[in-house]
Amino acid sequence: MSVPPAVLDVEMPVEPPVVHEIAEAIRQRNEFLIAGHLRPDGDCLGSCLGLYGLLSGMGKRVRFYTAGPLPEVFEFLPNFDKVETELPRDARPDAFIVVDSSDLDRVHEEFRPEGFIINIDHHVTNSRFGSLNWFDVEATAAAEQIYRLALVLGEPITPEVATCLYTGIMTDTGGFRYSNTDQMTFQAAAHLVRAGANPAAIAEAVWESRKSGAVRLTGEVYSTIKFEFDGRFAWNEITQELFARCGGEAEPEGLSSDLRGIKGVEVAVLFFETPEGFCRIGFRSKGKVNVSELAQLLGGGGHVCASGAMIREPYEQARDRALGVIRNYLAEKLG
Repeated sequence: MSVPPAVLDVEMPVEPPVVHEIAEAIRQRNEFLIAGHLRPDGDCLGSCLGLYGLLSGMGKRVRFYTAGPLPEVFEFLPNFDKVETELPRDARPDAFIVVDSSDLDRVHEEFRPEGFIINIDHHVTNSRFGSLNWFDVEATAAAEQIYRLALVLGEPITPEVATCLYTGIMTDTGGFRYSNTDQMTFQAAAHLVRAGANPAAIAEAVWESRKSGAVRLTGEVYSTIKFEFDGRFAWNEITQELFARCGGEAEPEGLSSDLRGIKGVEVAVLFFETPEGFCRIGFRSKGKVNVSELAQLLGGGGHVCASGAMIREPYEQARDRALGVIRNYLAEKLG
């Protein structure tokens, strides 16, 4: 049964004052540039496109920038074709809204907006760079924060906005499997389904539409996993040579999280050789080890159970240096 989104009966969470300040700042301004982090995932795209739809529905002029690359798996999201991947050097909006990014470098190393900045994020390493900073490490996803902002604004959640926000929450909880899933997660998800999100269609688009190259790449990674610390640390790598050999189509969604799912593994790390020859690292933990601390040792950051880092050095040199740091850290934490 379809229920008009403006009259949905939901329990309003008690929000901190900054959320109401952000809502008022949005009401008073007309032109916005939303910025998400580079290499956007489901939460980044879902939260930013959800906010894009929300502000557009309020009659605001809105742009959305991320440096990309844009994962094809999320092409089904409403307004995906509106995403800009060229650095908007000429942008002079009434406000910048930076979403799901712990610092401005996560958007782009040259992204230095001048003016009023709204910072909405849930990473423990957030540097509080905004004029207004809504930093909530308890939030399931940035998409959950945008959902809660919509409630404070009192704006209708359309089926298009609901689809984007549900996607962000679903992907950042691993399909409601991760430890960040709580009561608010399910309240938000239930409301968004009532507002028009289709859980089965979204799950199929994200997890059941993999390209053959990504499947072959997954098989290669699974068949060559390295285990250390009596099986509590698992790691592997995706080099450009391996990527090309498997078709060069797309990286498997959530592969580093899948490695964490192996019985006995406490920490999983997946190294990626970038097209430029640098080293990108995905860290995952079951919670015993804080991989946010580990990522920070290598210039990155994120969450306790999911973090990342980029090392702009030749790939093999960077991988070996990172492995040394990781092993030393785990020797202390895992014994």
